[in-house]
This record gives sequence, structure tokens and C-alpha cells, in this order.
Amino acid sequence: MPTDLSKTWYVSFEVPKKVRKASAQRRPRQSESFPTKLDAQRFAREKFEQGYIVTAGTINPCTPRRAIPSTLIHHWLAEMSEPPFVEPASFEDAKEADLP
Repeated sequence: MPTDLSKTWYVSFEVPKKVRKASAQRRPRQSESFPTKLDAQRFAREKFEQGYIVTAGTINPCTPRRAIPSTLIHHWLAEMSEPPFVEPASFEDAKEADLP
């Protein structure tokens, strides 16, 4: 099985047993791998908000090694360092400023 060394993070997710359908029991847990922590966090947040049981971590030989259990995933998602979206200033906003 070839390994993609450019991917350093994984996210594993599982549908809770209460929600799982009989057809989904063959593959109750699935994993995806990502090149960056931010990509992994975005995907993990999406699955977490859908009610999945989510774990994450780094793929060996990446260091420092991290393993985030499902009980702490909400703290890891709070670490997201995505810059907030800011509306660009319009030309009218620039004209209102009085210059000395």
C-alpha cells in the first residue's frame, strides 16, 4: 500500500451506534488524511457538527506526534487558526475620512 508522505494529519470518524443503520455497520469507522492541520480541522468540524464521533492526529513519522481523542476534539477544533473574514473597504469608506 503506497503512502502519501505529503499528508501529515488524519481524521477518523464514526457514526454513533444509536444513529447507525444496519447497512452502515459494515464500515462503522472511516478515516481521511490531510496535508495540513487546518484542512484536518475543517473536515473534523464538519463531521463533529453532523454528530459523528471524531478523533484526529498526526501520521507517523510526523513530529511532534499528536493524538486527539474524541473527548478532547472540541478543544482541538477551538485551536483553529483560520483568519476571520473581513469585508474589504469600499471606495466610499475611504472618501469619508478627513485628512488634515
